[in-house]
Amino acid sequence: MSLPNHPVDTDADAEPIVIPLAEIVDLANAERVRDDLRRLLRSAGTRVAIVDLRTPCLTAAAVGVLERTQALADRLGVRLLVVAPHRLTRHVLRVTAADVYLAVHPDLLSALREAAAD
Repeated sequence: MSLPNHPVDTDADAEPIVIPLAEIVDLANAERVRDDLRRLLRSAGTRVAIVDLRTPCLTAAAVGVLERTQALADRLGVRLLVVAPHRLTRHVLRVTAADVYLAVHPDLLSALREAAAD
């Protein structure tokens, strides 16, 4: 399953894009997911992107994809927020120390509030 295509908005003050990620990211699909996220970040025309992790299973491959996506977002000047509604997902982000440099939120509402504050 590919990530959704979002319309391109060239207004730098555009609303944040929310990118739902409902599939388990593993070695077989990590490169495609990373490429999809890269494409969406580059074409979004927004200052804030939110990756909404909808699966409770977060693999090492998924953490790597999020880390590389954060690095790209930094280079593009995009604030990347990660929604991790499942406790297990947040636990994986914590034990891998990914939550040190990823802005992790327990729900979409809190991520949208942070995005609005930027």
